[in-house]
Formats: sequence, structure tokens, C-alpha cells
Amino acid sequence: MWLFKKKGESGFSYSSTAEEVTIGIDGSGLTAIVTGASSGIGAETTRVLALRGIQVIMAVRNMTAGKDVKETIVKEIPAAKVDVMELDLSSFDSVKKFAADFISSGHSLNILINNAGVMAIPFMLSKDNIELQFATNHLGHFLLTNLLLEKMKETACETKREG
Repeated sequence: MWLFKKKGESGFSYSSTAEEVTIGIDGSGLTAIVTGASSGIGAETTRVLALRGIQVIMAVRNMTAGKDVKETIVKEIPAAKVDVMELDLSSFDSVKKFAADFISSGHSLNILINNAGVMAIPFMLSKDNIELQFATNHLGHFLLTNLLLEKMKETACETKREG
């Protein structure tokens, strides 16, 4: 269809891939966290960031699925630096533990991609008694970002390089 092939001012179109958009980007020395990285857009984002030399921390609820995605990426990109850490955004305790574990790991943090989400699920409450979709899609990411913000600022100051 013509609409998807029409290129904008950037030179890209609706059908441009992440690989095409990132050609020429050298992410060596950068570290990113991608939430919801065990499938879909999060998995593809992780793959392309790793392809561009970025160390990626996959923040996933399902560790088995996360490890499977990591294995697939490393098979395709042997030099990929990918780690998997558990994160359930619907649980404040899980978010706090993830942030504390990440900070204590000594990694820098240049990029935070808040990708995870749930949609059109039956009404349920989180462990914190908050509607599950709101807890996961909004509050969990809000808390995570706030807990990691100082680390991102420190990284930007130390490296003089923004993500």
C-alpha cells in the first residue's frame, strides 16, 4: 500500500524496521534496561539494541521466556551483551527489588525503555490492591523510573554521554 512506503522528512516510513532506523549507531559502552523484553516489541528492541553494541538488561516477569529470548539473540549476535532480571511491574516489592539489585550490580544506566504492559485483561487486583492493568502499565513504570533516575543522572555525568 502506498501509504506505508511514503517516506517522511526523516527518510523513514511506517514500514521502516528498527534495524534500518539504527543503521550507523554505535551503542558500545551504553547500558539499557528494556521492560517486557520476553516477547513482541520488547524482544525486538532488545535484539536491535544488542546488535548496535548496547548492553541490555531484559526486565521480565517470566524468566524462562526471557532466557529463551536471550538465547535466541546470542545465537544471532554472538557478541551480544544481554542479561535477564526478574521484574513484575504489578508488584511494588518486585519493582523495588529489581531497582535495588540493578543499582547494586554496578552497571551504568544510559537508557530505560518502559515497554511492558498488559491490556484488556479481566478485572483483577495486584498484590498491592490496585487494579492490575493500572498497576502494571502506569504505576510500576512510574516507580521504576523514579528509583532509577539518580542512576541515570550519575551515568550521564560520569560518562558525559546521554542514552
